[in-house]
Amino acid sequence: MALYKLGLTPKLVEEVDIDISEFNPRQRTNIRLYGLECKDWTPLMISDYKRKWAPTGTPIVVFNYNSALKWCKKHLYHHTFNATKYANPDDSHTIHFEKEEDAMLFKLAFSG
Repeated sequence: MALYKLGLTPKLVEEVDIDISEFNPRQRTNIRLYGLECKDWTPLMISDYKRKWAPTGTPIVVFNYNSALKWCKKHLYHHTFNATKYANPDDSHTIHFEKEEDAMLFKLAFSG
């Protein structure tokens, strides 16, 4: 059974069935949080990846940080968004999305 059907990873490509026990613990975590193609990434590689797309990312201002972050973690890979708590003078928070489509899905689905 695919990991996304088990709720273990948000967007693992459909029809991809893998035996997660074949991977070491770091790879398992990376598959769950970042996707199969990122299984060998280090924390530095993830940070560099986020830094590369940050200037062109799509920002969305939210007031309910915890709910917004929960939605992002459930529906997106962790390297495709960046949440900044209290990013604005009015104590609102900002979520930056790598892809405009993810930002649109967030706007449509998140009501916080």
